Amino acid sequence: MTHDHRGRRIAGENRGFVETLLDYDLVVVAGQAKSHCLAWTIEDLLGDMRQRDPELARKVYLLEDCTSPVVIPGAVDFTEPADAAFARFAEAGMHVVRSTDPITEWPGVGDPRPSIPS
Repeated sequence: MTHDHRGRRIAGENRGFVETLLDYDLVVVAGQAKSHCLAWTIEDLLGDMRQRDPELARKVYLLEDCTSPVVIPGAVDFTEPADAAFARFAEAGMHVVRSTDPITEWPGVGDPRPSIPS
């Protein structure tokens, strides 16, 4: 369950969707905002993966150039927290890639190792 900065519930878990994602060999993620909704969603997904098998994080590819943090010039800039979140996700085993890089060059794609069991 996700809460806002005041602790109010803003979303519930969609267990079926999470299970569907975990069944895929690759999960490619893009969206807005890197600093908030996307980061919270990936954090929740990572939590589920860690409970099941931490190696599942290797399935996730975050498209760095297809998301951006909340920035309001002269008011707020969430670039640093967004980058820190992506660094935590990479440290957990997720891959930070660019949409302009050929998929065949992404880490782990085409790797001769067997796929991760679901």
